[in-house]
Amino acid sequence: MRTPERRVWAESYSEWFHNVISQAPVYDTRYPVKGTGVWTPFGFGIRRSVLDVIRGELERTGHSEVLFPLLIPDYMLGKEGEHVKDFEEEVFWVTMGGNTPLDVKLALRPTSETAIYPMFQLWINAYSDLPVKIFQVVNVFRYETKATRPMIRVREVSTFKEAHTAHATRE
Repeated sequence: MRTPERRVWAESYSEWFHNVISQAPVYDTRYPVKGTGVWTPFGFGIRRSVLDVIRGELERTGHSEVLFPLLIPDYMLGKEGEHVKDFEEEVFWVTMGGNTPLDVKLALRPTSETAIYPMFQLWINAYSDLPVKIFQVVNVFRYETKATRPMIRVREVSTFKEAHTAHATRE
C-alpha cells in the first residue's frame, strides 16, 4: 500500500526530475520537437564521463567500437519479424530525398540488430573469425506517442549503448 508521502513523491517525481535537469543545467527540453532535447555543456560533460567509463569497460572485455549507419532499408527491418514488431508503430520513415521519392523506404534506426547481423554473416566465414565482439554508441529513434519524459521516454534516444557478440562456443 502506498503511503500519502509515497504517492506525492510518485506524482511529483516527473516535475522534480525536470526541474533538476533544467536548473543544473544538464538537459534543455525547450527544443521545438516533442520528445527531444539539447544536452547543455555541463550535461554533455557528465554524459561524456559516463560514456568514457562504459567504453573502457567494453574495451577491457575485448569489444571494439564500430559505427553502423543510421538509415536501415525497410526490407532489412522487415526480416527481423518478431523483434521489430515491438517497434513497428514507432518507426520514423524517410521516403524522400529532396523532392525525389526514394526507391526504397528507409527507417531511422529504431534498433541496430537489423543492420548488424547481416554484416556478421559477411564477416564470419569460419571459426577462426570468432569471436566477434563489437559495440556502438549511437542515437536511436522511436516515434513515442505516449507522454514523453526528458531523458527517459523520448523520441531520440541519444547515446544508446549496445554490444553485440558472436562466439564459437556457448562458453
